[in-house]
Amino acid sequence: MPFVIVTAGLTPGANPYCGGGKGCVWKAQPSLLLDEETRLQVAATATTQRRFESYAARPDIRIGLALVDAVDSVPFGMMMFSVGLALRRLGGPVQDALLQALRWLRRASAAAILWSLAQPLYETLLTILLSPGTPAWPMVTPSIYLASIATGLLLALAAYATIWALEATLRAQRDLAEFV
Repeated sequence: MPFVIVTAGLTPGANPYCGGGKGCVWKAQPSLLLDEETRLQVAATATTQRRFESYAARPDIRIGLALVDAVDSVPFGMMMFSVGLALRRLGGPVQDALLQALRWLRRASAAAILWSLAQPLYETLLTILLSPGTPAWPMVTPSIYLASIATGLLLALAAYATIWALEATLRAQRDLAEFV
């Protein structure tokens, strides 16, 4: 994830471009980070497009883009790391493997909850950072679409509840084993 975060600042809105006799290269297209309406305003004239691209090329804006990307990438990276360690625990020695894996899965589901809640913050910060380079000028537009947040949040909460239930089942099973 550190590579992804740094790349977001070095080549904002990067896409592969192949052709022109130079092979394939990553081409920075920062306008791809804008919402569709603002992107159309930027692309309306060559002057506005050049102004936006020079704004997005500034070192302080590129650092800002890397930091804004960290808002989205860090919870996602934590989730993936935790799932990987849970799978590693399940593939390890059998004794307490499930209990150890459930601890990592609980962390993964907590990171998934954070990730789903970080999406609107990421989009809002991105708009705040890039809007001064657009024809619309500086603006603060909170991007909170509950429909887009709800699916990820509900899935993460369902995973958390499932893990909680499995841990309670394991504790009950251990308590019963002690009585017998």
